[in-house]
Amino acid sequence: MTEVPGDGANLIDKRDEDANLTNWLERPRVESTLLNPALVGLCVAYGAKGYEARRSEGMPWVLAFLIPPLVLHRPTRLTLPRDTRTHFVTWSSRNPLLIAGFPRRAAAMTEPTREGIRMAMRGQRLEFMNARLHASGTTTPPNGELGQLLKAAQLIGRWFAGFDQPSTALALLGVRP
Repeated sequence: MTEVPGDGANLIDKRDEDANLTNWLERPRVESTLLNPALVGLCVAYGAKGYEARRSEGMPWVLAFLIPPLVLHRPTRLTLPRDTRTHFVTWSSRNPLLIAGFPRRAAAMTEPTREGIRMAMRGQRLEFMNARLHASGTTTPPNGELGQLLKAAQLIGRWFAGFDQPSTALALLGVRP
């Protein structure tokens, strides 16, 4: 099983964000566009917003690492339902090929997700308290592809809020903390 970061303790202890980011001129164009820390951070923030709307508490830290690989992977995003009437378990059982590739995508997205969370925290879109992420400063998603990404992130956050334990989502996606 692929591992995702556990309790979030290393987020704050890492070097300063600017020193940790790979130089943008050294990144391939696709990576610097799709894995842009601002975009990844917004996806996590909107996922946390969806989670909080359903649970009235912050989203567990570990779930943040599941949102970008689900939302930024276009084939996955296009299969997501419009709302939570379709349960996550149902959706995942209907899309076994997407789920089979998820652990690899999640592993590849670990560092971009960390960078995105740091940027969202610096931009006051996310707050980190007690191993939970709280959305702040998020608004209604805009129109267009960005709006679709952010709405998908909110949907996933609401889905995850329906689980008693984050480990349920991790197990269904084939990853572990």
